[in-house]
Amino acid sequence: MIEPRTSEEACQWLDRFKGKARPYAGGTDLLVELKTGRVKLDALVNLKCIKGLDKIRFSGKNGLVIGALATWTQLLESEAVSAHYPLLRKASASMGSTQIRNVATLAGNICHASPAANGPIPLLLYEAVCLVQGMKGERIIPVGKLYAGVQKNILKHDEIVTEIRLPRPPAGAQGSFYKFAQRKAMELPMVAVGTLCWTLNGAWTEVRLALGAVAQKPFRAQKAEKFLMKKKSDEKTLRRAAEVAAGECAPITDLRASKEYRLELVKELVFRALKECLPGTLPTPDNKDGGRS
Repeated sequence: MIEPRTSEEACQWLDRFKGKARPYAGGTDLLVELKTGRVKLDALVNLKCIKGLDKIRFSGKNGLVIGALATWTQLLESEAVSAHYPLLRKASASMGSTQIRNVATLAGNICHASPAANGPIPLLLYEAVCLVQGMKGERIIPVGKLYAGVQKNILKHDEIVTEIRLPRPPAGAQGSFYKFAQRKAMELPMVAVGTLCWTLNGAWTEVRLALGAVAQKPFRAQKAEKFLMKKKSDEKTLRRAAEVAAGECAPITDLRASKEYRLELVKELVFRALKECLPGTLPTPDNKDGGRS
């Protein structure tokens, strides 16, 4: 275990091992992969000795900055997250167990690149970006472009995510988050759906719709978003938008659900999530806490 004191030093060590070392933050996914033999490494580069990476900062001008070592528990306890990014808080509340939330990090969650992860849905909706440090300096990557496939990201072997930055959403947003699973805790979803929308006089002026566990990576359903723009928010339109969203998915059949069932879930959950974004709409009984989790 190597313990660098700066981000630059961490990148130097990662570069020295040429892909045979990994950054270590919470370790909840990485340690499982090491124990099962799915990943074989020569070294771990522990980021926990780097000062400042565990901080969460907020300003009205620049929005929210989440350090790479900030845990899900910190997100749950953050007043700024609760006040300005409620969908991120809902995702945090349905993340694993208390013990997992105390250790696991949001940065690790998105870098692991699971299609069914909690973190990507709110980050895609809030249009978050990652600050990435490497041997050649820093670069900014939108969260949506971080993924390269199932449990694959685009980071180079010498790069680490140091911050996740969320701009402050424009006023007037209504949002919803659904994580549909067999159990209410400690379960990956069959389908995850998030919405963040703005309406004016009954018509959609901006729509953000994110889906998880229904393709090789979490994504924004851009065809469905475009379909809704400027249209009235009647039930027929919402049902049609849900059909369009389902057409953008490519789910698989696994132990949790068949691809056919997942597609039907997408249609229903997208409809419910969009409906909840309408002014004056109360959450459905199954979604009092942001969806089944």
